[in-house]
Amino acid sequence: MSKVEIFTHKTCTECGILMEFLERNKLLGKVTIIDTELYPFLAFERGVISTPSIFVDGKLVYAGVVDYDELLKILQDKKVIVEVNKDELVNKLMFGVVNSFAATAWLYVNRDFDALMAQKDFVLAVTGLSLVDDKSADEYYTYLRNIIVKEGEKYVDEWKEKMLRVIATNFIRELYLLYRKKLSDEEIMRKYPLEVFAHWLMIRGGAVGRVGLRIHPLSDNQVLEKISEVYVYTLSNAKQLWDKVIKEQEELAKKSALYEQARFISI
Repeated sequence: MSKVEIFTHKTCTECGILMEFLERNKLLGKVTIIDTELYPFLAFERGVISTPSIFVDGKLVYAGVVDYDELLKILQDKKVIVEVNKDELVNKLMFGVVNSFAATAWLYVNRDFDALMAQKDFVLAVTGLSLVDDKSADEYYTYLRNIIVKEGEKYVDEWKEKMLRVIATNFIRELYLLYRKKLSDEEIMRKYPLEVFAHWLMIRGGAVGRVGLRIHPLSDNQVLEKISEVYVYTLSNAKQLWDKVIKEQEELAKKSALYEQARFISI
């Protein structure tokens, strides 16, 4: 039987869906749940940049996006056959990016496509290439890397609306977790003027301590313009974002008992 480890977080909506899936199919006893809030450095060591991240026999297979039909087969020790469509790889990668706040924030601010593609395990996981043979995975990865390094800016533009929403939603979510109440636009602007928001976005985008940290001077007009666009988007959509975040966190609180049933890692 395969060893399946799941890195999760209690404020993660997709993690809640995954926990329900495991409980409904009586599979909680077949996996090890690792709470990234309790064991962050273990998650860093394993290269986790989104939750849930699922490792099968030590290999990252899913990151943020989970194929539940495939996962069920894995947990039932059945063979998983993946058919790869090269034309879908870019969209799968970008979908994987916007399902990771760290990847989204970091890529939106820095636009470093070579560095993104260097996170090979993440790329293979979100594109489904982690489940194909190594030779084919390497060939598809090289094909995808060449496209993204050359044309990445075009794809960021195509996915910009979703990236803005991901960043804005995570900002509002963190405000809710901090203050445990809805803030008015005026309160947000007073507590988090553009300069403070810019700092938050730069350090929250994939940085752990100094690792991954890129602080751009506020005099960099190109970077500040991009961050300003997120800031305006956040304030313009604050009402619906607050409603979404509060509803999701209330629903997650009801599922907290599932975590008590799970088998957590022992350190």
